[in-house]
Amino acid sequence: MKNLIVLIVFFSFSYLLSGPGEMLWKYETGDKVRSSACVTGTTVLFGSWDNYLYALNTTNGVRKWKYQTGHDIYSSPFVADGVVYIGGDDFYIYAINVANGALKWRHETYLWVDSSPCVADGVLYVGSYDNNLYAVNVNDGSLKWKYQTEYFIYSSPCVDNGVVYVGGWDDYLYAINAPDGSLKWRYKTNEDIYSSPCVSNGVVFVGSNDFNVYALNTSDGSLKWKYLTDSYIFSSPCIVDGVLYVGCLDNGVYALNENNGTLKWRIYTSGPVYTSPCLVDGVLYVGSNDNYLYALDIVDGSVRWSYKTGGIIRASPCVSEGAVFVGSHDCYFYAVETYGYKGFSNKETAFKLPSKSFTVSPNPFTDRLSISSLSDASVYSITGQLIIKLGKGSHEIDTGSWREGVYIVSSGENTRRIIKIK
Repeated sequence: MKNLIVLIVFFSFSYLLSGPGEMLWKYETGDKVRSSACVTGTTVLFGSWDNYLYALNTTNGVRKWKYQTGHDIYSSPFVADGVVYIGGDDFYIYAINVANGALKWRHETYLWVDSSPCVADGVLYVGSYDNNLYAVNVNDGSLKWKYQTEYFIYSSPCVDNGVVYVGGWDDYLYAINAPDGSLKWRYKTNEDIYSSPCVSNGVVFVGSNDFNVYALNTSDGSLKWKYLTDSYIFSSPCIVDGVLYVGCLDNGVYALNENNGTLKWRIYTSGPVYTSPCLVDGVLYVGSNDNYLYALDIVDGSVRWSYKTGGIIRASPCVSEGAVFVGSHDCYFYAVETYGYKGFSNKETAFKLPSKSFTVSPNPFTDRLSISSLSDASVYSITGQLIIKLGKGSHEIDTGSWREGVYIVSSGENTRRIIKIK
């Protein structure tokens, strides 16, 4: 016999009327949103081509503040110690207080900053179209050092074990020593590098516009393996549990074995995939130029659900507390339901809000579930698949054949319970 556990009985209203892949809210900006979001606490931050950095409430999309820069924002925000860092096409790097949107400092470059910042050990690293990788002190915005490459830097840096990795339009992947900005090594691909590198287990991974995903040893930049796709790779790799996930302009999303680069699976959308995948709880989220946000099963790449926006998606998705946040070229920023529940973060409050008109309980010592509701009720899997639809009244359900896992029981009175079968 499997054990049935009722985990949560109530959710805030903004999450109640939606299911997996349904919009929670959207916020209209004044232009396209290409900046990828960053969540800190109950605040989601992103930039727009309307020149503003936005801070919205994650629950309802209400704006907390916005900060105006002098030009478009392609760069994605990075938050550390209550400060959000972002680059602008007005030739500045910004440090802004997350709480109130007040400017802490800004550092001037010589050209656009579309690269996204990375902060490590009190230093901000970011690339610029002026060919330089900048290292800036986060306390006051003063320059620590800069390293000049041979062409533009669009790629966002990654810091690991005292080394900064970044790609350039001069076809090189660079490994720069973080303390002093000296070159450790560089590796030449056959085309520009837009993709941002990712480090795992002593190997740095990056995509190139020569159609290859590269795996290089961090010690000396020697090639471990490379995998040939069918087009440019703007997407940045995401590695979880020995698998590398990356998008491609051949419309595909690839899953490669981290150790040897062999293909695990590949799926195709209906448009080029510029965005970088985000993996949370066994689901891979990625946007496409076909206007869709996709939730993919990491086992085989099958589509669990998709949500269509009004424009192409170049911003990479960000997932937090049961919602996936992403911007679109339709000038909107979206919050989309992931699982159909917000999460298990507030059990104590939840159990203090029982509902007499909707009850869910396991029958002791049996594989049965009792559901009673004054409205129509439904049971969904954690991925949003409808398991059973019930009319109002009392029902006894045999769960003996159900797979182990988490299920959502929803009633028409705008409340939900989560059950776990194990």
